[in-house]
Amino acid sequence: MNPVSSSDLQSFVQGALLPGEYFWRDHYHHLQKHGYTLRKRYHPEWTPSWLTPDSTKSYRECEDSCALGLYACMLDASRPNGSLVALKRLKFPVGLGEMTIGTRFSSPSLFADPRNHCIPILDIILPMPGSDVAFIVMPLLRQTRIAPFETVGEAVEFFRQIFEGLQFMHENNTIHGDCKHNNIMEDGLSLYTSPPHPFRHEMRRDFTDRTPKPVSRTIRPTKYYLIDFGLSYDFTREDGPHMLQGPWGGFKDVPEHQGSEPPPCDPFPVDVYCIGNVINQQFIDRGPRVTFPFTGCEFMRELVSDMMNKDPKKRPTMDEVVLRFDLIVKGLSWYKLRSPVIRADELRWWGLSCSITHWVKQAYYILRGYPAIPIVS
Repeated sequence: MNPVSSSDLQSFVQGALLPGEYFWRDHYHHLQKHGYTLRKRYHPEWTPSWLTPDSTKSYRECEDSCALGLYACMLDASRPNGSLVALKRLKFPVGLGEMTIGTRFSSPSLFADPRNHCIPILDIILPMPGSDVAFIVMPLLRQTRIAPFETVGEAVEFFRQIFEGLQFMHENNTIHGDCKHNNIMEDGLSLYTSPPHPFRHEMRRDFTDRTPKPVSRTIRPTKYYLIDFGLSYDFTREDGPHMLQGPWGGFKDVPEHQGSEPPPCDPFPVDVYCIGNVINQQFIDRGPRVTFPFTGCEFMRELVSDMMNKDPKKRPTMDEVVLRFDLIVKGLSWYKLRSPVIRADELRWWGLSCSITHWVKQAYYILRGYPAIPIVS
């Protein structure tokens, strides 16, 4: 990822693509030939709508001003039936491992397992002649914090799914290798009556209006996915030891990776540490990229603390994490599960009126038969 310079931004306002976007413009027709149409910004003959003679809008008001910015390796696209997907560019042979693991977990036998939370690979587009860049096609997902969690029960279902998903990967002798907050996403489009724009979440995809308020996850249960297998590793044998040379991944505080020359380590406990750290930073203690964590999930502290033990041999396996988590959930009352999950910065103004509104809504959910922990069908 390359930073965007001030000169690039000035050119952008004047109608130029950013450096990382030219690649997508050059592949527009190749992708369209395979049934995937990029947004009009990436059409080779694109003219910025804010620069047309009859336009009265600034570039900020126009959909085709939504640029890739830093994330030039992925882009959204539409299929002939109108469904939306995400395209990721992979350079051969570096990206072959990610493609192999992704397709293995998308195979019929593994995909059919409800514990599989690996993002499915819908299609593979091979490189153009003379190119070494292929594409994998995946569902268009969203970051989990865009639509807020409303209740502890909704957060519990999030914990359950990501634990289950990582357990399933480990059960199949595969490490994720980069369990961090932005590598866990949700199929959140179902929460909206009109799809939001993938790069301007506050606007509808067609920019005709602002994005409607998302529906509660209690009403529309959401499935969560582990994404990005670029650092994943598939161990073909069940017998150990499984050792890899660190460091790797987005979390730089993994105990096994400290020091100028850390020795090889077992990557499975590293995964456990990292997935625990995701919950720690978002729901217990704030992290470097999460200024205001959610509150209300203090019951997870002991388990997460054990998952983040500095001694990897003292960390639970994912099988043990799932067993302990199930026991924790069984001990939570209906009142706790229906209780609000509140961002730390919102506590100061969360008063009686907010509490009344929350519990009136929960009473409605109870009367309509919506369970406190959403059930994904």
